Amino acid sequence: MGSVPCVPVISVDSLTKQFGSGVLAVDDLSFEVESGRVCGLLGPNGAGKTTTYSLGMHQRLGLARALLSNPDLLILDEPTVGLDPQEMRSVRHLLRDVADEGATVLLSSHLLAEVEEVCTDLVVMDRGRLVAAGLVADFVRRGAATAYFEVDDIDAAKRVLSALPGVRAVADAPPGLSADLNGESRAAAVAALVHAGVGVQTVTQHERLEDVFVGLVGEETQRQ
Repeated sequence: MGSVPCVPVISVDSLTKQFGSGVLAVDDLSFEVESGRVCGLLGPNGAGKTTTYSLGMHQRLGLARALLSNPDLLILDEPTVGLDPQEMRSVRHLLRDVADEGATVLLSSHLLAEVEEVCTDLVVMDRGRLVAAGLVADFVRRGAATAYFEVDDIDAAKRVLSALPGVRAVADAPPGLSADLNGESRAAAVAALVHAGVGVQTVTQHERLEDVFVGLVGEETQRQ
């Protein structure tokens, strides 16, 4: 016997919202979220996030009051804004606990670290349209190997890193450069630079989800 297909708790099908001024805030958006998942809704300012999972619901209920009814579905827009770090951590733990108990959470947030920590699934919007959707782990995996280097000779570092078989791409990232280490470890990349006489001042891992997000929707300066 085949497995029983999961019925989505949230099913958005060709959702469109246009304001009286002619602004198309949501443009033919479609995605689904299954039971027990925490789906992050990402997008730059003006992407259409808030207009989308209000869905005509304008209640200004606090998170604590919403949880009192043990909801099967919880839709939250920037739930940790204005909270101190301890309160933010408590809310994030609470959302994971709610999902573990079988509830479905749709979380709109600008905090990519929060989304990466809490969410299982991700929907990325831009200009009212769906840009990408999938598992957070898959998005993170796409950007997890990006490393940032500050060196004393940018041109030489580019040549060295580009020649390594496990480096997929090297790009300027002033004042340093970034490299997509596709199978190459940061330690091996640093060793190659040092062996070639390139001084290495800083090596860090980029914010993983942030890199992927910016790659999907572009820098703010490119959106003006």
